[in-house]
Amino acid sequence: MKHLSFNILILCILLPPLLYLGTIHGLEAYYLESRYQNEVENIYLSDMDNILSGNVMLQESVRESIRRFMDEDLLIKLGIDLDVTITTGNGIILYPPGYQPGTPADIVNQNPIETARENFQTLQDGLTVEVDAIIRLYSVLALSILLFYILIAGSGLYLYFNSASFKAHREEQEKAVELERLHRLEDEFNQQFNRLTTERESLLQEYHSLHSSLEEQKEKSAKNEEEMFDEIEKLEHRLSKNIQEQELQANEILEMEEKISELEKLRENINRQKEKGIEKLGRRFKTLYKNVEMHERALLGIDDLTDDMALKAEEVIHHLNADPSTVSIKRKVFSRKGKINAFEVVFSYNGRIYFKKNGQQGIEVLAVGTKNTQARDLAYLDRAG
Repeated sequence: MKHLSFNILILCILLPPLLYLGTIHGLEAYYLESRYQNEVENIYLSDMDNILSGNVMLQESVRESIRRFMDEDLLIKLGIDLDVTITTGNGIILYPPGYQPGTPADIVNQNPIETARENFQTLQDGLTVEVDAIIRLYSVLALSILLFYILIAGSGLYLYFNSASFKAHREEQEKAVELERLHRLEDEFNQQFNRLTTERESLLQEYHSLHSSLEEQKEKSAKNEEEMFDEIEKLEHRLSKNIQEQELQANEILEMEEKISELEKLRENINRQKEKGIEKLGRRFKTLYKNVEMHERALLGIDDLTDDMALKAEEVIHHLNADPSTVSIKRKVFSRKGKINAFEVVFSYNGRIYFKKNGQQGIEVLAVGTKNTQARDLAYLDRAG
């Protein structure tokens, strides 16, 4: 046990709970909240047909969708507490149900048409979804994570202990071998001591041989000096060669700069072609959709989309031109002053269209983009508003 480090032991004791707490916090902050935020946003309006037809009230549909999702989700069963809050643009809390005013009798007696109107008005006001995911400390999931780190720390401690034991055993063997070797050296030293007297005469002969060897070393030193001068000449030759290579590299750099200049001209040509394509696209939309005014940012956004997404975006614009009420609006986009800048429409799951109404029938499409460009598009709308 003398080879077992106290620091390693303390680390194996403290590391599992620290990693456990860090993993719990990391899962809650960086994975579970974003995951369940996306999943709740995808399912809480799953019964949209009945909501718009007035067969069910919006808050009841939202509660049922979230309840069904929580009953079916495996991680929630394993120990995740999901805190979901859904509010309307007017601040009315649709979920959790304990905050909703009214009685079941009011819901039963309500006319489906009136229900549909209220549902549509609530959707028009926009809905805000907030999701907090918390892992219960004594849940199966939390205990499994803690057990996993305990097993890792225990395995590491076990391997370290075996390694330390093997090292101690090996050191003991090495000490025994070294002790035996020292005994042999002692015997050999005694034998050599007896031979020293006979070797005294041979030392004189070795002296003469060393003297001759010294003379030979002097001659070799002179030769080494000549070799050093030869090496200096070689280095000077290499230096001259390096200078020539540097000049060649300088010429290559000049050639690269010329190629870069040509590429810049090519990029300018491509940009001009793209501008012509945007202008052509704008004329096409102006001809086909008389009630829709396309802003330049919207045309640039459509031009950057894939062909399939561009067709889906044009389909939404077609509906806006024919009858804007048929387009499903995801939310309203407000400026910093609290005014409504635009309405957001989702297409192809990842696409976004932002438009505003101009008069009775006119529509202005302000921007078209995707989920990846949403932050830049919203900043643009805020500046434009």
